[in-house]
Amino acid sequence: MADWGWLKDPELRKAVSKCLSHVKKLKEQGKTWEDFELSEVGVPYHIMRKLVYDYEMFEVTYKSRSHTFYKFAVPIEEVEKRLNESEIVVQPVVDESKKFVDVPLDFWEVVEGYDDLKELFLASIKSNDPVHILLIGPPSTGKSLILMEVERLAGSIFVTAGTMTRVGLRDILLNYKPRFLLIDELDKIKDPDDLSVLLTLMESGRVVVAKHNEYREEKMKTWVFASANTTKGLRPELLDRFFKVYLRSYDPETMKRVIVKTLTLREKVNKDLASYIAEKIVETDMSVRDAIRLARISKTKEDVNKYIEILKRYKRLI
Repeated sequence: MADWGWLKDPELRKAVSKCLSHVKKLKEQGKTWEDFELSEVGVPYHIMRKLVYDYEMFEVTYKSRSHTFYKFAVPIEEVEKRLNESEIVVQPVVDESKKFVDVPLDFWEVVEGYDDLKELFLASIKSNDPVHILLIGPPSTGKSLILMEVERLAGSIFVTAGTMTRVGLRDILLNYKPRFLLIDELDKIKDPDDLSVLLTLMESGRVVVAKHNEYREEKMKTWVFASANTTKGLRPELLDRFFKVYLRSYDPETMKRVIVKTLTLREKVNKDLASYIAEKIVETDMSVRDAIRLARISKTKEDVNKYIEILKRYKRLI
């Protein structure tokens, strides 16, 4: 049953309002679906997770390695009514680059090591003008954890390169004007239009619309932080716009500490179970993301063992 307690939280109200506006627009356009990805509504993952699991306002309709779709778990008419009754005013999108960056006190707490790199990121985040950073390295280096921490900052939006099937990068930028654009798997960017938009944004701070009889451009100050497994296939002019940082994989003991911190601090898992999951993840050469997924479905150590065995049974052989 839906918990309407989110109405008391301005950040959650803003997120629900964005989703509501998007779904209403789909209906106005005659669309037959009401589900959406986070990149379409500009809502951070940690906010949507609260709304799904703590308040049961949304449900996951489809999930794969690269896509997750959500939809309202209650009628949107009821959502709109509750918003109106609580006198919620949906604010227009503002240019986040003009706002002061409020860095949480526990920022970087789940990221093990990299103290000098953290300092570099903070200097970029607090700079007056964009400084872009690309993290390069194999899985289990902390790349995604670093991006997930930056996603906690106001004005951040997270996208996965090559998977924006229903919206393009230009539309995301024009609709949400993010201060921080976080791109996972940059090496998988394929769409020429997305690449052109990104190059122009990083070079001149402009987003250009040029189609049919329409030409316009918008200025925006956006910091781009991205990750890639490799630079192979990335165009030189794109690489030239970044500080390039090459990371090495965590050793097993460091990996365990990273997993325990992530599960206890971000997923609220008790330390004993988090430590057990960390041991199993390292033993089976799985990732921090796997640890998070495993923690979300495991209540006991027996659950962990059971699901690990299932995953091992269906592990890719080639």
